[in-house]
Amino acid sequence: MKNIIITGASGGIGKEVTKLFASNNYFVYALDIKELEDIENVKFFKCDLTNPKEINKVYEEIKGECMIDAIIHLSGTYYMDSFIEISEDKLKKVFDINFFSVYLVNKHFFPLIKKNGKIIIISSEVAPLDPLPFNGIYSLTKNTLENYAISLRQELNLLDIKVVVVRPGAIDTGLIDDSIRNVERIEKETILYKENASKFMKIVKNNESKTIKPIKLAKLLLKIENKDKPKLLYKINLNFKLLLLSMLPKRVQLAIIKKLIKK
Repeated sequence: MKNIIITGASGGIGKEVTKLFASNNYFVYALDIKELEDIENVKFFKCDLTNPKEINKVYEEIKGECMIDAIIHLSGTYYMDSFIEISEDKLKKVFDINFFSVYLVNKHFFPLIKKNGKIIIISSEVAPLDPLPFNGIYSLTKNTLENYAISLRQELNLLDIKVVVVRPGAIDTGLIDDSIRNVERIEKETILYKENASKFMKIVKNNESKTIKPIKLAKLLLKIENKDKPKLLYKINLNFKLLLLSMLPKRVQLAIIKKLIKK
């Protein structure tokens, strides 16, 4: 039986991934701030992944039990706002969850990763794209995460540990609903962008991406973990409208977006 760490294990995607691995000859060390139901072959740790002391406490409990075949990073948060109006504390919190937690877990648990083990980092389809209004904060955290993954890959390649990035599009975990709630909150709270936010929400509602079930991503992750030589980057269910928009010249993108949501 292989041993694996999964962060964000209590979320919609995380729970599906945890169950799939646990039923396929893996013992899962599941980490999350939210409680997880009892699952066979799963040991759950309630842990704030942005807190180094809590992560180290989990490390101390695991290190005497086994070495780790892989770490899969599923923890994350989705948050929309404008860079001018977002509070410093909120911006820092989004970065702490989406990037710093990944760095902390890798740093603390690195001594337990076997030779030829894997670190699998879940990014987002927006990471390489030009950000849309109000989505730049989330995009920036994911872009930072991917650049971190590339740097980490270069370093750990020298130590025979693989770093793989998975870039998914919309997964059926309520992300569209989260987007709408985020824009509704912006519309309510903003001073600068009330009319823009209202028009932007109509665009979000009219251009909902086709989602896939979390199990499809879970099966892809299991496939990656079982490969001796996985690809460096995997993509699943990308939104081609976003891809096409991002391919346009920057000024054309600005003009299109301004025309769509300018008050």
